[in-house]
This record gives sequence, structure tokens and C-alpha cells, in this order.
Amino acid sequence: MGDTVKELPRFFSTEDVRKILKIGNKACLELFHREDFPCERVGKGYRIAEESFNEYFKTRRVYK
Repeated sequence: MGDTVKELPRFFSTEDVRKILKIGNKACLELFHREDFPCERVGKGYRIAEESFNEYFKTRRVYK
């Protein structure tokens, strides 16, 4: 019970991820439906912990 709001993990919604990555709704939902994307379903929506989001994109690279 000693947790303060600052100590609790922060979660991003699909809307937050769309704004951060500057992508459309379809691309965002495709990302959230990937098996390797560490998100959780909450009710009818999806959430991803800020720490998991940052770690996921630290390890991803796009090669041409």
C-alpha cells in the first residue's frame, strides 16, 4: 500500500502510441496485434507499459 502514483507503471493506449509514432489507426492496430508486441488487452482496448514500449523500440531496426 506504500505505492505512490509516481512509482506505478505508466501505460500507453493505442491513441498515445499513434501520437508518439505519428502513425495511423490501421498501422497502430497492426502493431498491437503482433505476437512480439508486449501489450495487454484491457476491456475492449489495448495498453502497453511505458517501460515495455521503450524496450521494444530500443531493439527494433529497419534495414533497407
